[in-house]
Amino acid sequence: MKVQFWGVRGSLPSSLDTYGWVGHFEKLMKQFFDSGFNSKSDINEFIKQNPPAAIGGFGAATTCVQVSDGPHTLIVDGGSGLKHLSDQLEKLGRISLHNEFHILMTHFHFDHILGLPFFAPHFIKGKKIHYYSVQPETEQIVRNLFKKPIFPVGFESLSADIQFHTLQPYKKTAINGFEVTAYKMDHPDPSYGFRIEKNNKVYAHAVDHEALRLTREQLGADAGLFEKADLLYFDAQYEEADMALKKGWGHGTCDRGFQVAATFGVQQILFAHHDPAFSIEDSWNHKKKAEASFQQHFSKNKLKWDFAFEGLIVEVKPRSNNH
Repeated sequence: MKVQFWGVRGSLPSSLDTYGWVGHFEKLMKQFFDSGFNSKSDINEFIKQNPPAAIGGFGAATTCVQVSDGPHTLIVDGGSGLKHLSDQLEKLGRISLHNEFHILMTHFHFDHILGLPFFAPHFIKGKKIHYYSVQPETEQIVRNLFKKPIFPVGFESLSADIQFHTLQPYKKTAINGFEVTAYKMDHPDPSYGFRIEKNNKVYAHAVDHEALRLTREQLGADAGLFEKADLLYFDAQYEEADMALKKGWGHGTCDRGFQVAATFGVQQILFAHHDPAFSIEDSWNHKKKAEASFQQHFSKNKLKWDFAFEGLIVEVKPRSNNH
């Protein structure tokens, strides 16, 4: 099982402006020479010595995650990152290899749906697109996206066969070779996380989750999302110091993710839904604070963690292969 992150930004697409990128490149060039490099042949070595996000940032696109195992693929959410996925499929000629596409929807805030009209298979005759969600209003929401003046092509003009499926929370459902279970998130509007399983591998998707409930008792049936997950994707848009003002906004923190991971035996956690107001430096400062908190409070846990960035691919390995 491989998980690829096509969009990791929260709330709306966000990137440095032109002058911001000029400043970032200036900083990188200074670091290059300060590190003792001085020629074109040293560039690759300099890049290798730095994490990808230190060079290129964490990404600008909103939530879209692809879970794959061999020929089987699921897409989670249709943020602006879905356009990047669609472009890559077209570039590699892979749209022609797949007749059906399967999209899981957590909820319908704008940052999770704005990429849907730009997913190319909608416009190709012979393709089937399946939408899955707990919310029964999904079909009407998607139809409204393909409607003037929001979008120039009406839903009835789409060439693909588009089908909608309602999921029952806590009920395991077979979807394109995976087993998928929906769990309720702590979010002001109804939002659901997904536990995706195949061949003893577990990916848990928990974005737009404030994590107001942290113990088994508090979570109840929703604890099943996190239990012994091999990879947990967790909302950490804010810091704990922010939460007094942002309680009820539906987004979590690294500390809450660390606590969930410790309680439920998670092997690896990736934090995302990065704040759209954050520059690259802001995100790195956020990560440094998370590292300090982890070392102080959670270092006894053998947990692998990081911040997700756009384009990242992670192979999910079953627990039995790692111990």
